[in-house]
Amino acid sequence: MEFTLIRTKHSRVMVAIAALGFVASAASVEARGFRSNMVPNSAAVAASCNMCHAGHGGGTPRNAFGLDIEARVTANGQEVFWGPELAALDSDGDGVTNGVELGDPDGSWTAGSDQPGDAALITHPGDSSSFIEIMTAVGEASWASVKAIVRGQQ
Repeated sequence: MEFTLIRTKHSRVMVAIAALGFVASAASVEARGFRSNMVPNSAAVAASCNMCHAGHGGGTPRNAFGLDIEARVTANGQEVFWGPELAALDSDGDGVTNGVELGDPDGSWTAGSDQPGDAALITHPGDSSSFIEIMTAVGEASWASVKAIVRGQQ
């Protein structure tokens, strides 16, 4: 009988500890959600937590952009990390800087300001498959062939 009483008290303590752990971990994961508002045009990318995470939200491994942000902040810290240095990087290696992908090539945007650039041209700085192809009239032509066309020689 005494053994059952101890086991019941022990179980209650374990349940309470587990519940506190769950609440604490949920708060720490939720606390970083504010970071998407610290990046220009994050709503245009419509990535929310996937702006920095490679998967389905917070708690999954970070993508390349998320790793670049992680290197600039403390855990749950609210430091400003967007600026010229992060804008100049090409986190996902697609040949386009983070700043160009997010409509702020110079990294001069600040949280709370109007969103820069054209929302239709915003791409995901952590996803190398997210880009806009810019078509030009020149394409593969050489300048010599362009000059010939302009002069009416072709």
